[in-house]
Amino acid sequence: MRRAARRGTGRLLLLLLCGLIIGTIIGHILSLVTDSPIFTFNANLGMDVDKPITLNLKLFTITLGLTMHLNFGTLIGVIIGLALYFRS
Repeated sequence: MRRAARRGTGRLLLLLLCGLIIGTIIGHILSLVTDSPIFTFNANLGMDVDKPITLNLKLFTITLGLTMHLNFGTLIGVIIGLALYFRS
């Protein structure tokens, strides 16, 4: 119980974010090298790129949009990030 209290949420988020980024890059590289459907499938999660949310406040305009491109490498990166978190 004491060991779980030392692990912070910030460390978990940092390792997951690093795992997502590195895994997505590796998945993209593998999709270019091989034609296997497991590497070439890409799921998009988020808002439509053509229609971001725009907030016009007359003084300035804020445009918000977020899209995640998930592939097999992303899943592997998340698993590695979680493994590093629980091993530390």
